[in-house]
Amino acid sequence: MRITQKTIFSSFMRDVNQNRNEMAQIQSSLSSGRSVRAPSQDPISFQSSRIVEGNIKKTTQYQSNLESGTRQGRLAQEALDDIVDNLMKVKEVMVKGASSSVGDSERENMANQISGIRKNIVDSLNRDYGDRYLFAGTKSDAKPFELSGSTVTNNSNNKPPKIVAGDGVKINISITGQEIADVNGQDMFTLLGDIEQAFRNNDSDGINGLLSESDDMIQHATDLTSRLGDNINRMNFMYEQYESTRITQESDVSELVDTNYAQAFSNLQRNQVAYESAMAVHSKMFENTLLNYI
Repeated sequence: MRITQKTIFSSFMRDVNQNRNEMAQIQSSLSSGRSVRAPSQDPISFQSSRIVEGNIKKTTQYQSNLESGTRQGRLAQEALDDIVDNLMKVKEVMVKGASSSVGDSERENMANQISGIRKNIVDSLNRDYGDRYLFAGTKSDAKPFELSGSTVTNNSNNKPPKIVAGDGVKINISITGQEIADVNGQDMFTLLGDIEQAFRNNDSDGINGLLSESDDMIQHATDLTSRLGDNINRMNFMYEQYESTRITQESDVSELVDTNYAQAFSNLQRNQVAYESAMAVHSKMFENTLLNYI
């Protein structure tokens, strides 16, 4: 079969156009940083990258939840530490006030100290994070404790605030006010009121008899602080796990759709050489074709 000049020229133009298209794709890949931007370019890689990117978004959201939960948990832990410190001050006053050598006026002053400590504890339990009260349970928009005279009203519920930390995983980020106030079935503020009243009654035996309840309050608050600390450690651990996972996922996406610059520059140089060679051949063909008519 005889190959005509027209056939040769058509084949040449087809190859040149293909070379131009390849160069355009390479240049687009280099400028955008993505070698796969549409399903038509590589359906499997495109779909796989979309799945992994969806997982990255979910991982990032869990990390955001954990960051917020950890911040709130640490603030709640600081407040509980303050409460433990104040309860230990109560015991110090009680140990001193139970002595028979302490007079009426001194015990009255100690009663005032207990009253001040109770106010400090209420203030700690009303600590907030933005527009949320940390110890209100799920009623986080309402102040959980109100102090009127020597009476403390507990408005919290017994449902601790949680964060979603993973698929089917929720973590408590604080302790409820009701749980804090419930000391072995007795109300903490009622006990503090009994202690204060024993001082005002100048009742050394009564003060001495309440020392074990004082120990119970300290132990109770310490146990809750420790439990919250365990949850904070768990949130920190999960955050680091997600961070490692996210880095791996981003690397997977990069391998699927990002431009391999070394390979892209190599391909660009190869195509440029091919294009320049084709143009040289075209020039020679055009020159020879003119000569045929001379």
